[in-house]
Amino acid sequence: MKSSNVWLLNIAAASAIAILVLLTYLCLDQVRSTEWFSERVEHTYKTINESERLFSQVKEAEAGIRGYLLTSNELFIKSYKQGRNEYEASAQRMQFLLNDNVHQLRRLAVFKSLARDKWESMDMQLKGIDKIQNQDSMILKSKAIMDAMQKQINEIQNEERKLLTSRLKAREREFNLAPTYLLTLAMLAGGLLILSATLLNIELRRRRLIQIDLEKKVEALNRSNAELEQFAYVASHDLQEPLRKIRAFADRLLMRQREQLTEDGQTMLDKIASAAERMQGLINDLLTFSRMVSRTDTLQIVNLNEVLDEVQVDLSEVITEQQASVQVQSLPTIQGYPSQVRQLLLNLLSNALKFTKPDVLPIVEVTYRKVDGSEIPTLDSDLKKEQWYHRIRISDNGIGFEPEYAEKIFVIFQRLHAKSAYGGTGIGLAICRRVVTNHEGYIFAEGKPGQGALFTIYLPVETTQQNLTGTTE
Repeated sequence: MKSSNVWLLNIAAASAIAILVLLTYLCLDQVRSTEWFSERVEHTYKTINESERLFSQVKEAEAGIRGYLLTSNELFIKSYKQGRNEYEASAQRMQFLLNDNVHQLRRLAVFKSLARDKWESMDMQLKGIDKIQNQDSMILKSKAIMDAMQKQINEIQNEERKLLTSRLKAREREFNLAPTYLLTLAMLAGGLLILSATLLNIELRRRRLIQIDLEKKVEALNRSNAELEQFAYVASHDLQEPLRKIRAFADRLLMRQREQLTEDGQTMLDKIASAAERMQGLINDLLTFSRMVSRTDTLQIVNLNEVLDEVQVDLSEVITEQQASVQVQSLPTIQGYPSQVRQLLLNLLSNALKFTKPDVLPIVEVTYRKVDGSEIPTLDSDLKKEQWYHRIRISDNGIGFEPEYAEKIFVIFQRLHAKSAYGGTGIGLAICRRVVTNHEGYIFAEGKPGQGALFTIYLPVETTQQNLTGTTE
């Protein structure tokens, strides 16, 4: 899929998920709103009912006083006291119900103030029933207080009814608009999901085509490997046989007929022998490289210390001749292909001993440390960055090389120096990279002219081959 389509798929899927989350939030908000409106409506009804109850307690107490004044029956005093007690409880409930409304609290405060006057008046009537001279004025005052109290109760109830009406309208308005919003968002989310599914289907088809193409390329690669194996067979038999004859007859001719040949003839014959020898070395290196590609070895436990000891034995004559110092730290045991690992270390140490500076004793250092993948340059895989690697460094104090050739030297047949200056076929470092790649590792080169070279190898502690084949004991 093109990057623009991938971007569109991600945006569509993310938008659909965001809208679904928004729909969920709106639905929950509707539930919360319904609960809130229900609570407020119930609160309003409670307030209206409690206000009625509050005022009725005063009226019942007043009726008890009047009954007592008319009949002197103690039962009416009991009714008066009961009404007063119930009034106090009702007043506390009203205070709690109106606690969030300042205007209503003011009306309630006025009502309670009038109620106090009313209770004082009724207490005076109760205590001074025989001494009160102006009953008419007392009755008129009591009626005025009751009317004022009724007015406050009416205002409280009217305010609550207004709040109830406005809340019911707001609830109706919100509930009427909510389905439209929810339906619109649901349709938009459905459309985005359909778009995402369409783009995903396109991506799956594209990947299927890529898979088919990869299968074809794998088939072509297998054919190429088969041809390479065939080439290796030809190189090992058909090419080497005439090459051996060329070298053999050239050697015989030099031994038997050198005196009869002119100086130019001898020179040309020496060049033929030298070219045949280089050709033999090139064929051998090509065979080695082809074996690295085919990976016919078996994965085994490889002790790098033992392998390096064997390599130093093979290079002992060169080390002695050049009076070289090879300093080696303790190396780990790894899962690998023994012959390939040996070839890797042999090539790197051979190079370190080959590219030396005149009149300077060679010093080769082999160091080891266990690191995680985050230390590997250019590694962009988060999964591989979390893996552990064996880091092996081989450094020397030789002629070095320009930093811009750090990658070029791993290319097959690539040489930085003339054949006359330093021998070799230009395949050695290409073989090194192939060996490291076969072990799912990485190899990097660093160098400065006249200051030596440093080769850093990263081999995974656990490889894919280990997971597939298990550990070989």
